[in-house]
This record gives sequence, structure tokens and C-alpha cells, in this order.
Amino acid sequence: MALVKISGPVSNFREETRVKSTQTYNSGYSKVDTEKEINFRVANRPVTMKMPKSMELADGDEATVVGSDTSGGVKAILVRNDTIEIIYGYSTWYLMMWAIILLGVGVATIGIIVGLLLTPLGLYLLYKAFQHKQAYAMMATT
Repeated sequence: MALVKISGPVSNFREETRVKSTQTYNSGYSKVDTEKEINFRVANRPVTMKMPKSMELADGDEATVVGSDTSGGVKAILVRNDTIEIIYGYSTWYLMMWAIILLGVGVATIGIIVGLLLTPLGLYLLYKAFQHKQAYAMMATT
């Protein structure tokens, strides 16, 4: 899927916290996994991004977005706040590390069902890592 790069002023910034899962243990301890879903417009195009943390971005800031072009706007991979020069998104090395681990374990256990599940997941993360590398290269160009 081809990546697009858009730049411009940010408007309609909204950040929502979504609960991914909740676990309660016998000791009474509860664990809640959340994810931030961030929606905004850049150059009057809708942008959406999911992240584990908040983003320092507000209406009126200048931003550059690299992501996949969808029918409903842009699904962001990387967002740079040009006002304060911070890039938000996952690291290529983080994705590459998990891809190599999953591929290694998946290939080693290919004879059992675990390997058949982990190998495609590792290949998908490898694809996403190369997509992030391309996104960082696009972000570096003016």
C-alpha cells in the first residue's frame, strides 16, 4: 500500500482513550490495557492514529503526517509536530526486533501449531517495520 505525506495546520484535534482489555486477578488487583485513538485534520484531510501514549498536538500547530491513504482519510504511521519538532510513532527497530524474535521462534517450532501461528505474525511485523522505515525516509525529505 502506498504511503502519502501531508503537511499543514492541525484542526479538530480529538484524543480518546479506548479500553482494549480488562483483567481481574484473585488478589483483587485489576489491570486495564488502554490505547489512545487520535483523530484530527491536517490540511483539511482527516487523520487517525492509534498509540499507547498521548500526543502533544493542538489545534493551530503545524504538522506533517505520513500514512496510508484510505477512503476515509489518512491512517497515520508517523506524525511530526513541526511546531515543537517531535515525531510520534513506533520505532522501526522495535518492530524489527519483535519480527525477528517471532520469526525465529516460529521457524524453530514450525512442526507444531505454535510455529504456524507465529511465523505469519513475524512476517507481518517485518512488513510493518519496512513500512515504518519508508515512512521515516519520507518524513526526512522536505
